[in-house]
Amino acid sequence: MQWMKSIFIWVIILGFMVLAFNLFEGNRDTSAVKTPVNTVLQLAEEGKLKEVKIKDNVLTGITTDGQKIETGIPPGSDLTSRLIEKGVKVEVATPEHGSWLMTFLISWLPILLFIGIWIYMMRQMSGGANPNSRAFSFGKSRAKVYIDEKPKVTLQDVAGMEEVKEEVKEIIEYLKDPVKFQRLGGRPPKGVLFYGEPGVGKTLLAKAIAGEAHVPFISVSGSDFVEMFVGVGAARVRDLFDTAKKHAPCIIFIDEIDAVGRSRGAINLGGGHDEREQTLNQLLVEMDGFDTSEGIIVIAATNRPDILDPALLRPGRFDRQIYIPRPDVKGRYEILKVHARDKKLAPNVDLEIVARATPGFTGADLENVLNEAALLAARKGKEFIEMEDIEEAIDRITMGLERKGMVISQKEKEKIAYHEMGHAIMSLMVPGSDALHKVSIIPRGMALGVTQQLPIDDKHMYDRQDLYGRILTLMGGRAAEEVFYGKEGITTGAENDLQRATELAYRMVSMWGMSERIGPIAVRRTVNPFLGGITTSVDISEELRREIDEEVKKILIKAYEETKEIVLAHKEAIRAVVKRLLEKETMSCEEVVEILRLHGVEVKNECKKEEFKVQEKQEEKEEVAK
Repeated sequence: MQWMKSIFIWVIILGFMVLAFNLFEGNRDTSAVKTPVNTVLQLAEEGKLKEVKIKDNVLTGITTDGQKIETGIPPGSDLTSRLIEKGVKVEVATPEHGSWLMTFLISWLPILLFIGIWIYMMRQMSGGANPNSRAFSFGKSRAKVYIDEKPKVTLQDVAGMEEVKEEVKEIIEYLKDPVKFQRLGGRPPKGVLFYGEPGVGKTLLAKAIAGEAHVPFISVSGSDFVEMFVGVGAARVRDLFDTAKKHAPCIIFIDEIDAVGRSRGAINLGGGHDEREQTLNQLLVEMDGFDTSEGIIVIAATNRPDILDPALLRPGRFDRQIYIPRPDVKGRYEILKVHARDKKLAPNVDLEIVARATPGFTGADLENVLNEAALLAARKGKEFIEMEDIEEAIDRITMGLERKGMVISQKEKEKIAYHEMGHAIMSLMVPGSDALHKVSIIPRGMALGVTQQLPIDDKHMYDRQDLYGRILTLMGGRAAEEVFYGKEGITTGAENDLQRATELAYRMVSMWGMSERIGPIAVRRTVNPFLGGITTSVDISEELRREIDEEVKKILIKAYEETKEIVLAHKEAIRAVVKRLLEKETMSCEEVVEILRLHGVEVKNECKKEEFKVQEKQEEKEEVAK
């Protein structure tokens, strides 16, 4: 509707301009011939001028042959008396009552219109759509102040970060009762920085603080300070803290602070100061300047703490820096329970299994899983969300949409089945491997099939046996292709498997010191861990680099040969499972193990390991707390 409003305003302005032009031109006789004063006198002397009319110092006349003439009367001229002497009929018009209005419209209306348009444009540039904004409000902060109406999110809606919630509760308690903390001479932190990967719940936690604290909550984004005009960002920072002082005690929340708090380095060696740097300087001054006794606490969130300016992170500004990690399996279970409150789940839905099936998922990812499952169930006309809907949602998010229209020949489909069963048999036979969940040859996204494993719990440290077992499982697909089709039948399907296995072997040798030949040396490092991580190499000799390559090759070849031996030893059993897989397209772990045992194969990893009892452990913790 904004564009319709603009069109309406411009139509009104154009109408006024047309009206003024018509008023100005309507009083002029365009048919009259411009004639000099001396020519008029000559016509009067020759008796060729019949009559004249004088109005507003403009003389219009008619000659004896009917031609209309027009001329202006100079100030102080005796032209009128001279025409009367020559016998010309002279008529002097009296001034009209409305002539002053016409004069005003002609003289001042264009100026007033220009001033009005200029004021309107300035209001639009400075946020004129906001009724509280003014034409020159560039320096006003765009922060949202929550006093009476706070976000409905509370700490009960935040799960998977119990330690962080305890820190937050301490801040809220201080704002409610500062004397409790000041009686021993302590002071609260001036600033608290939440950092972690995208989607872990930094902004959600800040909203929970707003819902729990009984003090005003001032929320602003880091990008709101950045403007094209130099000095505007600094002015907005000043206005933000002035607003906070008026509402103290209060909380200031700055989301995505890296937009304005990037480190000042060697970019401006020439001495230039851009708008962002001035804004950062003002933020540093304000945070260092206010007194903690005023009850103002600044909370900021970012997923790039590595690029923040050191002056921003020093004690006295952001005293506390709280890392919010990805939730572990128990945290994911608690998060799923929160997001499942408004979902209609079928009795067969087990959130513990969903938590195990989503390693590495953040809170935002888990909320998306349940939302996708609800949409899938609604699309199928179901009354409740079933477990198969949630599993399909996980597959859609991790691998992409199911490619139902993809035409695959029977020969290719068979090779895909043997490839996936190679992974499956290794996950069942390698000691300590994650439990197999299902095998599917339904193409999704870029993948033509999938073998899914469910870790019983998230691991934070891996030993050499765990990592080598992962390499064996990754080699299973390629090994199965060679065992059943020979070297000439090897396909391109193992591309991603080989990349992951090679990268894992390089990390074992060059980062984690798991090679006896190379020794405990780290020649690679990971930078920028919050955006997936980038592995870089340090300067090393060519000889050491060659030894690392040889050691990696040795590990991979050894793992591949061991994998082929395991696949070859269970060749007939795998063939039987593949026959069934081609019929069903998707098989659970129990179905795979049942066929393997019919052929005399004893698996080393059961499908369902001892499951963690999250609910019981939570109840035990509550009992201890009581």
